[in-house]
Amino acid sequence: MKEIKLYKSPFKSLRLLVLTSILVIPSIWLITKEKETDKIIWFCLCFFGFGFLLSLFNILDRRAQIIITKIGIRDITLRQGIIKWEYIEDANDVQIFKQVFVALKTNEKFVIKKKLYEWTKYLNNVVGGAEVNLNFSYIKVDMEKLITFINIMKSENIENRETIMEMYEDRIK
Repeated sequence: MKEIKLYKSPFKSLRLLVLTSILVIPSIWLITKEKETDKIIWFCLCFFGFGFLLSLFNILDRRAQIIITKIGIRDITLRQGIIKWEYIEDANDVQIFKQVFVALKTNEKFVIKKKLYEWTKYLNNVVGGAEVNLNFSYIKVDMEKLITFINIMKSENIENRETIMEMYEDRIK
């Protein structure tokens, strides 16, 4: 079966690695050189050290983040499984603090495995999101073509989906 696999861009994580290194390395140096260190230095080390480790993980993580098949679309970070094309009613892009998402409006047949809290449902409505939001912040794709592709795939017959996938595979990457 034909699959389109979308991977994280290591360059976006590299930027985070450089920015956190600017504060992590001096913090480590100050802690090792000074007998008594301020709490702010420890806070910087812990806070930006977490960002440093997160960026290293993102650089080294070579798993496919989004997998698109003729059956549906799967985001491994959601732990939702495959979202079948028949369940998707509409797709649009949403940007929240420079984080890019694809909001999938689903029909009543789709069952979400994780229960959403009321405040998250409210925030999703305020920012234009949906119950299912696919995170594309670290993935390099052409969002306009990806949204068009998803909206075509959801209404196409299963027999024609592989042909459409072949047409769009190079366009969305």
